[in-house]
Amino acid sequence: DPEVAIHQIEDYQAALYLELQVALRQVIGGADIDAVLESRPEFGKRITEMVTAKAHEVGLELLEVEIKDVMFPGDLKKIFAQVVKARHEGLAALERARGETAALRNLANAAQLVERNPALMQLRMLQTMGQSSGNTMVVGVPSTSGPIPIKTAEAEPIEPPKGSEE
Repeated sequence: DPEVAIHQIEDYQAALYLELQVALRQVIGGADIDAVLESRPEFGKRITEMVTAKAHEVGLELLEVEIKDVMFPGDLKKIFAQVVKARHEGLAALERARGETAALRNLANAAQLVERNPALMQLRMLQTMGQSSGNTMVVGVPSTSGPIPIKTAEAEPIEPPKGSEE
């Protein structure tokens, strides 16, 4: 009602502004910083509900309250930045720990495989040697084992010499 707004209230803009400030402080005062930053539209709706009746008393119709920006004092900004930084560092440390745990689990699994199959370690060593360049590789057979019998489809296995069985 423009008549009420102009004639009965000295400064209707200041009156509405004051009511909005009071409502804003009530709504935000009971919330934590994260909720304020994440739920601005919800706070705007709550403030609209709180101030609509007061706006009608001064002849105004309040359609919507929107919180566009949240500004904190300098000290609070520094503290909030430290909290955010600490959270990110904590998450990074947690991720590193998970990676280390997975790596240790893989090493433990590999150790169990090698323990059950010792030939795997020899194969891995041969693979590593084959991938490296500029090295001379000497593969020896233990002298106590004697000749290795070879079985073919046509011939009988080769027998070790009779003089070597002592």
